[in-house]
Amino acid sequence: MAEVSYFNEHKINDASHLVVFTVIDKVEKFEEQIQQNLPQGSIDYYNNFLKPLPEAEIKSWLQHQVYLSLGFFLSGCAVIGIDSTPMEGIKNAEYDKILKLDGYKTLFAVAIGYRNPEDSNQPSRNPKSCLSSKNIIHSI
Repeated sequence: MAEVSYFNEHKINDASHLVVFTVIDKVEKFEEQIQQNLPQGSIDYYNNFLKPLPEAEIKSWLQHQVYLSLGFFLSGCAVIGIDSTPMEGIKNAEYDKILKLDGYKTLFAVAIGYRNPEDSNQPSRNPKSCLSSKNIIHSI
């Protein structure tokens, strides 16, 4: 996988595990799955609010659901002391081929493991800089 991950190759090679997040590629297949696996309230929500949307918007919504799961995944890793690096800088179509995905498409990957104490990217060695909160948070 590392060789089809652009500038993220070293992150993958150094990690103990790589988790690939995918999204279903056909709305019809998703609709079949929700009929079989979700409670009626969730099915009704989909049918009433999402299904009437254009297919491109439904696919966008599906992708956003996967990105929401990324936040929980990263938080979960942090809680149990596992370091993680999410990556979009990958060749998604190549991942699909390597993983022989059928009915799904790669969105992003996360390298997980334990950091090298010599890694120069650690905040203790290379402090992060960010904008002041007053420049990015506005109260209404």
